[in-house]
Amino acid sequence: MKVGILGPRGTYSEVAARSHFSPDAEFVPYSLITDVAEAVEGGEVSAGVVPVESLREGSVGETLDALAWHDVKVQAEIVIRIFHSLLGTKDAEIEEIKQVLSHPQALNQCQDFIREELPEVEFVTMSSTARAAEQIGKLRRSHMAAVGSKVLADIYDLKVIQENIQTGEDNLTRFFCLSKEDAEPTGNDKTSIVFYTEEDRPGILEEILREFADRNINLTKIESRPSKKALGDYLFFIDLEGHRKDSLVSEALEIIEPKVATLKVIGSYPQVSYNPDQD
Repeated sequence: MKVGILGPRGTYSEVAARSHFSPDAEFVPYSLITDVAEAVEGGEVSAGVVPVESLREGSVGETLDALAWHDVKVQAEIVIRIFHSLLGTKDAEIEEIKQVLSHPQALNQCQDFIREELPEVEFVTMSSTARAAEQIGKLRRSHMAAVGSKVLADIYDLKVIQENIQTGEDNLTRFFCLSKEDAEPTGNDKTSIVFYTEEDRPGILEEILREFADRNINLTKIESRPSKKALGDYLFFIDLEGHRKDSLVSEALEIIEPKVATLKVIGSYPQVSYNPDQD
């Protein structure tokens, strides 16, 4: 089985994927989240694992866009705790670091450490934490460091300058497993949808949300994302408890569909609660 991941080797997407799939799976790295979605959509891989939300930094916009515009489904969610380390060349010293490379969310998750220990550094944003470590490994410059998992040190011949530099111990990140089909009902499920109203009038969003409230369907997340059609024009993403095949959920979606310009069920999948014993 081929599983697409946000690459290169050593990303947290790979860590999440390996926690979910059999060791026999082949993990195929892609440069962008969009590339992973396209690989699933085109049948290059059977599944793909991408980050969708972190506890501290919120949603990953590129993933939401991929879910909205590509023909893929969410088959599962994976939640892992993220531990960041500061990585550098073998001769790097923290006092000499002038540049720190990483994914923007990883940099934000380590702001307290960086502000205290590296107040003058320049941030260089990368497409992933592993891409940052890969770059340090190629350039071999002691004044540069990367933020990412400590496993990257072995992969890219670096050293761990400082472990656990993230702010707080509850640095959780949620990943989606993408596939061509979503999951069958388990009795403890979640459903993700995206819709576009097109019609801009007072009360339209409240009217849609009321359909869920009237059926006692709990919404666990509501978020808007630019539609890319015009300024002030938005798509709405909702996570709700229940499966799309559940009678009340199905009924609500059926009533909502004619009220909006587009409605896409991104997927129904087993609801996951984080278990610290899995670390």
